[in-house]
Amino acid sequence: MNAATAAPPPQAVRLIFAYDGDGVRLVHQQPVDVMIPGMDLPREELAGHFVEVRDVQGRRLSQVPIRSALSTTLEVFPENPEDPITTVQVAEPAGAFTVVVPVSPQADHVTVVTRQAPQPATAGADALSRGPAVELGTFTLQVPGPEVDR
Repeated sequence: MNAATAAPPPQAVRLIFAYDGDGVRLVHQQPVDVMIPGMDLPREELAGHFVEVRDVQGRRLSQVPIRSALSTTLEVFPENPEDPITTVQVAEPAGAFTVVVPVSPQADHVTVVTRQAPQPATAGADALSRGPAVELGTFTLQVPGPEVDR
């Protein structure tokens, strides 16, 4: 295969993470041939859990929200269907989650972060204070050649 007919590099990678308490580890990464629209950086910092794609200098290139993962609560369904569903705190959350992140030639690594919702600042009633993002783990991207899942 020559350069003119070579398949383009993958534009996304599926990442599978496992977590136990505050520890997060990357257990698998797989290139996928999909487009991911709408993963541009937000104009404002949002609260929640995210996987950020970063360049070699650590600059954020994109971020993908982690949906339904890293939760410290569980829903408990009652035996009697007429009783309400309750929510309980989990002392040591554990599980796994999958995200698909866009990759570009500048992409070097991903970082799992959590950001808290803004809190009122002590300096003024209208000011909001947002703590820095807490990094839960940083992992090198390994994007192999053109063979990808479709």
